[in-house]
Order: sequence, then C-alpha cells, then structure tokens
Amino acid sequence: MSRQALVVARGILDVDSGDASPRAMLIRGDRIVWVGEAPSQAPGGAGPGAETIDLGNAWVTPAFVDAHVHATATGLAAAGVDLSGCESAAECLDRLRRHAEADAQDIVMGRGWDSFGWPEGAPPSAEQISAAAPGRTVLLVRVDAHSCLVDAHTLERLALERLEGVERDASGQPTGWLREQASEAALALIRAALPEDRVAQARAAACAQAASLGIGCLHEMGHPGLSGMADALAWAAGEWPIEILVWWAELAPFIADSAALRAEGLRPGGDLFLDGSIGSRSAAVSAGYRDGAGHGELFYDDDTVAAFFTACTDAGRGAGVHAIGDRAIEQALTAMERAADELGLDAVRSSRHRIEHVELPSRDHVRRLARLGAVASLQPAFDAFWGGDRGLYADQFGRQAALESNPLSWFADEGAPLAFGSDSTVTPLDPWGAVVAAEGHLGGLGLDRRTALRAHTLGGRWAAGQDDVGPLREGMRADFAVWDGNPLAREDLRRLTCLATVVAGATAHGDLALEGTADG
Repeated sequence: MSRQALVVARGILDVDSGDASPRAMLIRGDRIVWVGEAPSQAPGGAGPGAETIDLGNAWVTPAFVDAHVHATATGLAAAGVDLSGCESAAECLDRLRRHAEADAQDIVMGRGWDSFGWPEGAPPSAEQISAAAPGRTVLLVRVDAHSCLVDAHTLERLALERLEGVERDASGQPTGWLREQASEAALALIRAALPEDRVAQARAAACAQAASLGIGCLHEMGHPGLSGMADALAWAAGEWPIEILVWWAELAPFIADSAALRAEGLRPGGDLFLDGSIGSRSAAVSAGYRDGAGHGELFYDDDTVAAFFTACTDAGRGAGVHAIGDRAIEQALTAMERAADELGLDAVRSSRHRIEHVELPSRDHVRRLARLGAVASLQPAFDAFWGGDRGLYADQFGRQAALESNPLSWFADEGAPLAFGSDSTVTPLDPWGAVVAAEGHLGGLGLDRRTALRAHTLGGRWAAGQDDVGPLREGMRADFAVWDGNPLAREDLRRLTCLATVVAGATAHGDLALEGTADG
C-alpha cells in the first residue's frame, strides 16, 4: 500500500454497523484516517500526493481472522496426501500408494482420514501402510489430529511400552493406530526428521493460502506434542505477509513465570488439551460413548487448571484451553470461576480468556462462559462435518445431543464473545465456508450472516486484545479484504473471489494496482 491512498469501492462493510455502506476510505501508512460515503468528502480532497485506488464494483470487508490454526501442518498437508473423504481403508491405501509412486520424498505425510462408517470397521494397519509405500516413513494424521497411523518400521522405532494410546489387536500386537500421547510421540519422531527447507516451504505456503482467502491473521496454536517449541518460535520471530499470533500449550511456564515466553512472543495456552477429541474417543464426556469406549479423559487435575487461569489472570494475560466434552468445559469454567473468586470477576473478564471448540456444552455452561467474559473460540465447520442427526455426534451421543452440539446461537443469545476458526488441518482454511456453516447449523442453532461474519473477522481481534485492528473505521489499522461481490447479498458465498488482502497497509495477496493513479 502507498504512503497515502484513497480507496474507493462499491461498498465498504463495517460489520458492526447497519446496512448502509460507505464507499471510500483514506489510508495513511498502516492506518485508516477517514471513512466516508463518497470520495469527494475526503478531508482536503484526500490531501496532496494521495493516490486514488478505484476498486470499481468490488466490496471491502475487514480481513478474516482464523482464530485456531496449526499453520505448519496446514502447509505440509498441501504437499502431502489428502485422505479427506476416503470412504474405506482400501481407498485410503490406494491414495497413499498413488502419492508414493508420484513423490520421491523419503517421508510421506497425509492428513484427513476418518474411519467413521468405513466398511472395514478400522483404519489400515502398519503392515498395509508399509506395503502401500515401501521403504518410506509414513505418518497419516486422523482428521481430528488426536491420532495417527504409521508404517511398520516407524512403529518399531517407538518405545511403545512407555506410551499410552497404542491401539492393539486381539493378540495384543500394536496395529499402527496411535492416539494422544503415542500419536504425539510419533509426530515428534517424524517432525525431527523433516528437512528444514521443507518445513520453511510449508510455512510460506500456509501464509499464501490464507492470504488468498482474505485471511489477514492466523492464531497459531503451538503445542509441544503437535508442532514443538522450535516451530512456535519460528512463527513468532519470522516476518510473514500476514499476521501470525502464537499461543503455546504448556501449563508450567505460565504458572511459574511467563515473562520468558512473553518475551519470545508466545501467549499462554491456546490449544492446551484439557481433553481429547470425539473421533478418537478421548473427549471427556459425562454420558459416555455409545460404542462402549468409556467417558474420555481429563488430562489435568482441577487444581492445576485453576492455578493456570489464576496465574494468567494475575499477570493480565488471556489464557486458552482446548475443551470439547462437557466434563472438560466444566473444568475450564470452574477454574476461571476460582480465579474470579481470588482476583475478582473484573480481572477475569478483562483478561479475555478463551475456550477452544466448546462442542458439547450445556446451556448453563454457555451462560457461565458469558458471565466470565471468556471467548468461545469455535469452528462452525465441525457442525457441517459431524453434526446433524446422522453424523458422528449422533452416532456417539444420540440425536438430541447432536442437534445441540456446537450451539452457536446459544453463545450469541447469552452475549458470549465469539471467534471463529478452522482448526486447520482438522477442517480446511475456508472462512466463507465457516460463515455458510454458521448460517445453516444442522440443529437449527445458527447465526445470521452479519453476526457470523463479525465472529470471523472482529472476534479474533477481540480475543487477541487487538482493540485497534478490525473495524474499518478512522484510527484502526488498515487490514481488509477485497471481494468481487457483496458478501451480505451474495447467495452463494463460496463463489466469492478474494481480489486482494491487505495487512497493516501492505498488500499480502492480489495483483490490483494499489498504487493507483495520482490524484491531483
């Protein structure tokens, strides 16, 4: 973006306001200094040296924020084998075989498989994976990222006797399906073997993909078992075309003294697992799983989680936790309430703590979350993928529980802050797809389009404490996306094309002539 520019469009949407849209905004450096209904109203004719950027019939919105992403994994997945939509273990193996034949890399990575409904009743074994990609190291991450499949040689290299989450067959032999702790061990082993240039390319690819979708900011959810500290620090220290904010999922450093991690640019918690996932049967649920897999697991005791939220509140830092099942949600809320009892409700509310996913809350949970001022960091695509009366939720918890899962309208009705994300690679980077899913919640608990758009643009800014970024108003940082149609009027949002993405006044995506024609 030029030093000073007057941007003119068909409409400039401030998603907090009414339907009337201004058509011009003046940008100086990285700031919006004026917004108005017509270019002629710009102060001083936009000033000497200002350039006019006429976007014609395009529409401008705040840039999207994806409030929950695993960005390096997203970039790696783009170059790996896509197993999403596989309808059988045989199809999964066939895709792996074809990918291995076409790609000579020693390490084959794949993501997105989901064995729910597969006729074989189970994913492929380690031996089958080795046969499909002979001589290769193979890691195939389940869609929820809480379990994975590995080849036979990798399975032999893991100290399985010391790991929890190893799936075994009737004779007690490991199958190659690893959950939670065992999955994290496999990820760490293979992550250490990846060439650094491959990882660097993945980070760049994730940024480019996000920018092409109108996403100006990613909330990177760093995790010791999923990505490692080195990856989190690389994101925090790097220079990227879009903004990357990094959370780090460890308790101890933030309870003891968070100053060192704060200096590194890391925020507390984020994807700190209080429980696991529904697909891997490790989300902590009071009703239990219908297939007899138990009640899931809480990974920390109540006192430890309370100490975490209390320490972060005392330091004035917003902390985050991953909580999917109702037992984990209860643990997170109780911990925040204990922090409020010790330090005051206002201190907790001003910290802007967050709970990721919140898939199976009660209505009382939602009320309590709103009272605490905690952000519900949600993924609307989860409902589209697994909700309704015939999906994974219904299969495991029954129809009524499924229809009330991911209850978006409950959060809005109770006044809870909302921030939308993808949890990529669990579901893809697809902000308009998330808005569509929010509008069309399969249980009828959806949101109107403007509310959904606000959650996916301004909600992530609120969660991150970025009070000077988001709305397209005077004084705000110039972060916006340009579209080839009106998002509030378009029937098929998925057909909208992002023409440009601008972050802090600089173009991150698009080939528009943003320097424009000199005005006067």
